[in-house]
Amino acid sequence: MKFDEPNVGKEIDALYEWLDNNNRRKLKELYCERYIELWLFLMGKKFPKDKEDFLDELAEMYVFGLLYEPNEVTHYVYETEVLRKRDRAKESVLSVPTRAQKQIELDKALRFWVQMSAWYVDFTSQDAEIQVYKDCGLKKVERHEQHDNRVCKVCRNADGEIYEVDKIPTLPHINCRRWFSPAE
Repeated sequence: MKFDEPNVGKEIDALYEWLDNNNRRKLKELYCERYIELWLFLMGKKFPKDKEDFLDELAEMYVFGLLYEPNEVTHYVYETEVLRKRDRAKESVLSVPTRAQKQIELDKALRFWVQMSAWYVDFTSQDAEIQVYKDCGLKKVERHEQHDNRVCKVCRNADGEIYEVDKIPTLPHINCRRWFSPAE
């Protein structure tokens, strides 16, 4: 990317548009893949071909809701955050004088993008998991936590809890590593 001022704004706009479009496509693919993976595990058979259109539509609706509704964990709307991150990247790159500093600022902006994208991957994976539990007729799930010193006190205390599938609580925080298994 050239760092001359007239091109910076256009290049950053194009970059963030590409990043956003790529995230949307990948989140939809992830939702479908995770759903099918768990379907196979729970049902013991391949996902029916005649339901692929249903799953594609479900994933489309899910991603739309995920990206345009306020997120309960991050407390912001993805769509708005994309614009904020893009504008902040332009501002920070243009505010420093040297090419090396501009590259540092751009790298920092992209690290923030990657971090946000990773959060949405986690949300999508867990939400697909919960949806397939519902669609397969599962009634209850057991919550599990990692057993290491990085688990917060709230999550550690919730390890082993049984939830009705319709009452699974939202993620308590970003980077939560909880997972569920079918419960009797």
